[in-house]
Amino acid sequence: MTAVMEMAPPTITDTAPILSVSDLTTVFSLQTGRAVSVNGVSFDVAPGEILAIVGESGSGKTVTGLSLMGLVDPPGRVEKGSVRLRGRELVGLQEDEMRALRGREVAMIFQDPMTTLNPVLTIGRQFYEVMRAHKRLTWKEAMARAEKALVEVGMPAPAARLATYPHELSGGMRQRVCIALSLVNAPSLVIADEPTTALDVTIQAQILALMHRLVRKTGVALIWITHDLSVAAGFCDRIAVMYAGRIVEEGPVDAVLNHPAHPYTVGLLRSIPGEVPPGGKLEQIGGMPPSPLALPEGCAFRPRCFRADKTCLSDPPVTPIGKGRQVRCFHPMGAA
Repeated sequence: MTAVMEMAPPTITDTAPILSVSDLTTVFSLQTGRAVSVNGVSFDVAPGEILAIVGESGSGKTVTGLSLMGLVDPPGRVEKGSVRLRGRELVGLQEDEMRALRGREVAMIFQDPMTTLNPVLTIGRQFYEVMRAHKRLTWKEAMARAEKALVEVGMPAPAARLATYPHELSGGMRQRVCIALSLVNAPSLVIADEPTTALDVTIQAQILALMHRLVRKTGVALIWITHDLSVAAGFCDRIAVMYAGRIVEEGPVDAVLNHPAHPYTVGLLRSIPGEVPPGGKLEQIGGMPPSPLALPEGCAFRPRCFRADKTCLSDPPVTPIGKGRQVRCFHPMGAA
C-alpha cells in the first residue's frame, strides 16, 4: 500500500537554481566492460523546490544522487559533466573539499536508517559529530541544537532520545533522526534516496508531510529519488523520469503524470495496480531494462517501445514540448 499525499500547490518564485547539473556521466570500469550508469543527465533544482527522480530499479537514480555527493567509489567515476552548487563547480574537487561541503551545503538521506546510523554511538553523539565537523561547538550547544532539530521533525521526548542508541528506536523514529541530522547544519540541498520505502504506510505519510513542511519553511532544495509514482504525484513539484541512465522526460508533476509524452512514462503509469479495474489484467512494459554494459543502439528504450521505428536507431535529442517540459523521444505521445 502506498501513501498518497495531497499537498498544497507549490509557491516557488523564479530564482537562480541552487543546483545545476549538466551532461553528468558516471561510468564503472569493470572486468566485463564499461558500464554507463548515468548518461548525460541534466537538470536544475530551485530553492524550496522538490524534484522527483523516478524510474525502474537499475535506471541510475541512486548513482545520480551519489555522483552529486561525490560518493561514487572505484571502479566508478564521474567521467564528464558539470555539477554546480550555488555556482560552485563540484566535479573535480578534492576529497577534503567535498568533505567540507557534505553535511553543510549538501546532505543525503539514505533508504535504510539502521545502516546509516552508527549502532555504537548514541543519537546525541552522532549529532555532535555531524555539527563538530563544520563548526566549533561545545557539547551543551550541540545538544541544544540537536534537541531543537528533533523537535522540528516531530520526535516525541526529543531530549531523552539523545541518550538512546539507534536500535532502541522504531523505524519511523530512526528515519526522523536521519532527517534531523541532514538538516541540522542548514544545507542548501538535500538528496533523499527512497527514505520511506522501508516504512509502513502511516509512518510514510507522516514523513512525507514532515519533509514537505520543512522544505517550504526553510527553502532547502530537495531531490526525492523514488520508484513510487503516487508519492511523486502528491509530494513533488517537478518530476524527472529516468531510463537506462538518462532522463527521458521532465516537467511539472501534474503535466507529466496526467499527459505523459514519453512511451516509457506511459508504460510506468499503465503498470500501476490502482489504475486497473478489479479483475482486470495488469499491463506491463514488455522485456527487461538493458544492461549498462550493453546499451542498445540509439534510443535505449527502443527494444521495449510500442512506437519505435528505424528512426529510433539514432540517439533522440532532448525536445522542449511546453512550458518547463522536455522529452527525449522521436515519437512522443500526442505527436503526429
